[in-house]
Amino acid sequence: MAKVRDYMTKDVAVVSPQDTIGKARNLMLERRVRRLVVVEGNEVVGIITATDIAKALARRGAPWKWRDPASSLVSRFMTANPVTIGPDESIFTASKVMRERMIGGLPVVEDSELLGVLSETDVTRFFEERMRGLYKASDLLSDRYGVVRYDANLKKVARMIASGKRVILVTGLDGKYEGIISEGELALWVPELAERYVLIPSRVGRRVSLNTKVKTAGSIMKELRIKVTPEDDAGKAARFMLEWGLPAVPVFDGESLLGVVDKKEVVRVVSDAA
Repeated sequence: MAKVRDYMTKDVAVVSPQDTIGKARNLMLERRVRRLVVVEGNEVVGIITATDIAKALARRGAPWKWRDPASSLVSRFMTANPVTIGPDESIFTASKVMRERMIGGLPVVEDSELLGVLSETDVTRFFEERMRGLYKASDLLSDRYGVVRYDANLKKVARMIASGKRVILVTGLDGKYEGIISEGELALWVPELAERYVLIPSRVGRRVSLNTKVKTAGSIMKELRIKVTPEDDAGKAARFMLEWGLPAVPVFDGESLLGVVDKKEVVRVVSDAA
């Protein structure tokens, strides 16, 4: 039986509770991850996700109370005392914990030592390798998505994700689906949702930051170049998510959108197989 240690990500990105949201966001961007483990000394004290940052960006209040969330501390937005799992637990058990606790990743800890993180992406990789051919895409359909036009304001997208939509599909002027946005993309933006920090290689081999004015959904979406049908193997949808770095894959019956297959639905079916 596959164990957590067989699929966990060992190179873990970590921050301190005293680090800023801005630092956490930039680390997510640099490492291309959606969650960071928060450590104090050698102890795991929390976890902060792209969802947490997206919700922070959507927060509103009286104008005199506004402040740049990028300068706020990680400790304010992290989930303290996160659920952890041991490396020798099964992937099925880990998926069940994720589903029951409604979380997208588990720090893997043994004898108080952080060994890795098991995420929904890791479970999706397990599903694609070990469970292909067992389910159709229609078995994993989710309706927890939103739809916006490519010129929609990013504040609207942030509010939709904060309200519980897992992904946002982006359409063009002709109504065709052109892209997809998750909380991972929104985590890259400053509170005004007007600047993007892009890391690029410099001449000396380091990475530097540039500011780019961006304000619309079309500016941050990932292009949708693939789709699946309800009769396709769900393993195909999982492979597309892994290969294209997508949070979900739309399912079409002809030209009609039926829903999406996302990583949380993958976790659900793996959990049910336990």
